[in-house]
Amino acid sequence: MARFIAVERGTGRVYGDTARFGSAGNVVSPADAVCLFDRHAGRAARGFGYVKADSQSAHYDIYEIPHSAPDSATASDAAAQALIHHHGSLVTSLVTYNS
Repeated sequence: MARFIAVERGTGRVYGDTARFGSAGNVVSPADAVCLFDRHAGRAARGFGYVKADSQSAHYDIYEIPHSAPDSATASDAAAQALIHHHGSLVTSLVTYNS
């Protein structure tokens, strides 16, 4: 399964890294990754829509980290940003909808 890191567009903060959840982090899509982060943060379920990377309405940018990159979970925003910079690629941006 892919490893995803979600970054909040408005703040630049890392919302989550699927590697932090061990085998529970084995998700198949960027939206599934954000749902996983929401559940662990105690947020209510939300809907997601995919938007272009340059969209002003995006709430999250989702990066995929290849299996060949370090697989240890990031412990800080700085470590996650460094991993994204060196190994990640932007796969999509998401807009969220309350449900």
